[in-house]
Amino acid sequence: MRLVGIHYTRWASQAEADIASLVQKAKHLLYDQLEVDGILVHQMSPWGRKRLGFEAKTHQIDISYSIKPTSAYDLSSLDEDVRRHALSQFQDLIRTIGEMGGGSLNGPLYTSFPEQQGMKQKKQRLLEQSVKSLRSLTPLAQDEDVVLNIRPVNRYEHFLIPTAGEALAFVHAVNHSNCGIDLDTFEMNLEEDDLEAAIMQAGIYLHCLHVRENNQKMVGLGALDWKAVRKGLDAIYYKGPVVHMPTVIPDEREEAQESRRIRNLLCNDFPQLP
Repeated sequence: MRLVGIHYTRWASQAEADIASLVQKAKHLLYDQLEVDGILVHQMSPWGRKRLGFEAKTHQIDISYSIKPTSAYDLSSLDEDVRRHALSQFQDLIRTIGEMGGGSLNGPLYTSFPEQQGMKQKKQRLLEQSVKSLRSLTPLAQDEDVVLNIRPVNRYEHFLIPTAGEALAFVHAVNHSNCGIDLDTFEMNLEEDDLEAAIMQAGIYLHCLHVRENNQKMVGLGALDWKAVRKGLDAIYYKGPVVHMPTVIPDEREEAQESRRIRNLLCNDFPQLP
């Protein structure tokens, strides 16, 4: 069964978010999962994290984590001091997620944002540094029951890993079961020739799918080919989460329409393994 999740920015920015209070809202709108900012959770007090865990257990909501690394979390840095500091930051974050009961950490965690100007010609070296970093982190992630899912990001935002094919090559290079792929339909729409083929290319390594329309409105209110996305997911027997990341926020009075729409488009009655 595919879980349908919602990113916490559906309701709040990082600066104003009371994460624990959003669990009940997610449940009210019929979501199965709430994705929250990993760094924000790491910065919470122990009491704050305990409260988040209590709310999730009470409302039977899974918690996943996302990250868009800043320079302090740059696992691809060519400066070894910077990279080692980033490793330390990620180790602390992974342990925090482990203390929360484990889960997935999703996003373009292989580098930092914004991209550094003039570094594109050093892409291969940056990838080597990032692979080395992930190889260091995955044993700890395994111990803490955390899966690190890397997300391709379009070329206008970063040059390092823009497509599912390049994400797959990266994951193969890391070569650990706790490193997988997180695809985002908004990013895919900008980079992939065929949405269905990209999903099939990710195959068994696809552990998370983030869904956004081309106009970043609710799923189904844009121009993306959701039938192709559905066909790709069905072809690989995908049973992971489908996490909504809307930027254009609908009126609260819509109740559970958005989660139902995602379920109808991408989840209901999908084929079972033989």
